[in-house]
Amino acid sequence: MGEKMSQTKLLFRLVPGVVVFAAMLVSWLWADSRAVRSITPAAIVSPIEDVRLGYVQRQLVNSGFQETEVNQLLGDSRLELYPVKQVAYRAPNWPVVKRKLYRTAYVRKGKSFIAANQATFDSAQQEFGVPQEVVAGIIAIESDFGSNAGSTLIFNALYSRLKQWPEEKWLGQANNLVALATYCFEYRLDCYNIKGSYAGAIGMVQFMPNSLLAYGIDGDKDGVVDLSKPADAIPSAANFLKAHGWQKNKLKALTSYYGNPVGYPGIVLTYASLIAKDAQGFGECNSCTYKR
Repeated sequence: MGEKMSQTKLLFRLVPGVVVFAAMLVSWLWADSRAVRSITPAAIVSPIEDVRLGYVQRQLVNSGFQETEVNQLLGDSRLELYPVKQVAYRAPNWPVVKRKLYRTAYVRKGKSFIAANQATFDSAQQEFGVPQEVVAGIIAIESDFGSNAGSTLIFNALYSRLKQWPEEKWLGQANNLVALATYCFEYRLDCYNIKGSYAGAIGMVQFMPNSLLAYGIDGDKDGVVDLSKPADAIPSAANFLKAHGWQKNKLKALTSYYGNPVGYPGIVLTYASLIAKDAQGFGECNSCTYKR
């Protein structure tokens, strides 16, 4: 009996400790469950049924953007699917391009553009090692010195390509759409106000959004990379060429810029040489300053 009483007293001494430990365990588990529920949205995403658009959503949320703002962007009433023909690749007519760029008046237009932005060209050439005439040649061929940078809503152009491109090609469009949205979120811009080419290229130098994020330069230090302005467009193009091996292989760097070795690299180099020489006439320059 005495032994039983001792055991009973011991049990009652232990019970409060057990109760306290149990309470602590429950509290810890509850706090842990709350922590799980408060994980960053990158881990818990309400899926979009559309597989391709869902990919864009996941990439943006996993990059740290709020799911609500991502869904607002992708569900905006201004999101529009353009016909395939409107956003399909259009092969350039290189002979026509040559005739336009090699005219004396257009060569002098390039010289005037350089003169009007001389300080920016000088700074870019010094920093990136790309001749000013070459950058002017890119801006000439890409957007007619900014006068023809495109009037298509880029977000819708990339969305339309994403939705309608074949299985093996849509991912590239999706990644550019992710890059464009990232650019808009970072600079607090309205994606549905940004216009450019039917292919999704932006500004005077016609960067695709991936290139904008990777090589865009805020030349005027106003806090935004704006490729519609020479102050940002000029160093951005030079930065791209330097990063793609301009000093080692000029043709390869220009091929990377355009995405195709046909036409573009040689025309840019010839036009640059004509500006440097202030030459007259048509046709290829046979004594180009910038050797191919």
